Amino acid sequence: MRAADANSKLVRRPFLLLLAIAASLLFAAGAAAADPNEFSAASTPTHVKPSTQASYTLTLTNSATSQQPANRARITIPPGFTIDSPVTAETNAVGGCTASIWDASVIPAPDPDPRIELRSPGGSPAVSGLCQGAMLTVTFAATSAAGQFSYTWATELSRDTALFTLTSPQPTVVVDGTPPTVAIGDRPNDPSNSRTATFTFSASDPTRCSLDGSAPAACNSPVTYGDLNDGPHTFTVVSTDAAGNSTPDSYAWTIETRSPTAALSSGPAELTNTRAAAFVFSADEPSRFECQLDGGAFLPCSSPVAYQGLADGAHTFAVRPIDGVGNVGAAVSRGWRIDATAPESEVTAGPRSRTTSLSTTFRFAASEQASFQCKLDAAAFAPCASPKSYSRLRRSAHTFQVRGIDPAGNVDPTPAVFRWTVIAAVRRVTAASALLAPQADARVTSPPTLLWRRVARASYYNVQLYRGTRKILSAWPVRTRLRLRAQWTFGGRQHRLVPGTYRWYVWPRLRRGGYGKLLGQSTFIVRAPARR
Repeated sequence: MRAADANSKLVRRPFLLLLAIAASLLFAAGAAAADPNEFSAASTPTHVKPSTQASYTLTLTNSATSQQPANRARITIPPGFTIDSPVTAETNAVGGCTASIWDASVIPAPDPDPRIELRSPGGSPAVSGLCQGAMLTVTFAATSAAGQFSYTWATELSRDTALFTLTSPQPTVVVDGTPPTVAIGDRPNDPSNSRTATFTFSASDPTRCSLDGSAPAACNSPVTYGDLNDGPHTFTVVSTDAAGNSTPDSYAWTIETRSPTAALSSGPAELTNTRAAAFVFSADEPSRFECQLDGGAFLPCSSPVAYQGLADGAHTFAVRPIDGVGNVGAAVSRGWRIDATAPESEVTAGPRSRTTSLSTTFRFAASEQASFQCKLDAAAFAPCASPKSYSRLRRSAHTFQVRGIDPAGNVDPTPAVFRWTVIAAVRRVTAASALLAPQADARVTSPPTLLWRRVARASYYNVQLYRGTRKILSAWPVRTRLRLRAQWTFGGRQHRLVPGTYRWYVWPRLRRGGYGKLLGQSTFIVRAPARR
């Protein structure tokens, strides 16, 4: 009997074990089939500065598939954070649950587990709790930790002591005190002559741009501004991260589109006899300059600018300013004429080389328009005009000089010289008694042969021919005749026997030395141009 009982126990034990296992599996299967209680959590802000107070909002949402409403919640306070204001918590009405305000209490440090405890108000959880699909909103002010790190608001939601399962990441807040980076790249020149400005920039976080103190607005690189006014401008770009740290970068520049104005303050006279020229000029703002001479290329220059070795004639100088931003001003110019060539003076009429007259008149001219200075004998040059007369002259040799001065001030360096002698009056010999041919006032059409009476002891004769008051020939024939020609050279000039009245004189050269008395004077008239 005992053996049978023992065997019976051995048989029942495996059976009971199998029965227990089956029951356990059946229970587990039923539990798995039931929906769990779940929730999700979120928070704002997600980034804050170190040791900075901010308003926080945490939301705990009961899943719509949860089996039960929740009536308790807990939020762990991150290390270094302090709660600065009363905590408020309220739910919204969903399903059978009404909107309600939950009780909140703060357990701060130095408690080893600083936290916020939340409970639904008294009454049925199905009415005042957090129903499926409802949200518990918790708000408070807190000061962040000093350390830069990512901190977690660890949240729990429960029905009494039964914890709900969190289906989302725990809410976090990043404490960030590191400013973002921002740097302006391309920018306009300073100063600039463009009314358009384009900026490029790089930044580690979102940016906002501002021009000349305007309200900042979101912007991306590049950013362009147009139709800007002349004057100073400032561009600012600010990069701000999620924690509110911001870094600005700015650039100031000046726009100037007005061209500078040049002014010539000095230069050569309108007419000058100097082959050099210097000009002084300026502008109404800081500028560099380009100069042009006689229509050539504009070349860099500075004031004063000088030119040397310029030719006679008209010249033009122009200068234009260019300011620091490249605005080119209108050129200003000045014209002048150089005449560095002196005039040539000439005595066109004067007395005979030997005369008994104590007064005389000179006529003179120059190779260009000129005024004149005259000089008689040892006197100084003095202003004069043609004709110039002198009277009460002494009986002696005289020298008359005249020099022209042109409008540019050039003075003839080689004055024209006229020499003559005033002698005592002598008895004139009649033409009939000494000068034989042609007869006085004879009309001729070809060059005549001059004949005169022979003088004893004369080795040769001096024959002088005048037309008007100008001597045009002086010859020294040995014989008592002189054949005139249609043209000849005298005094370095070519002369022709043109129609007009001519007067001629003859003096004998005596062997014992000196000239004898004037043999006489006579005239003849050429009626037609002479030919050879």
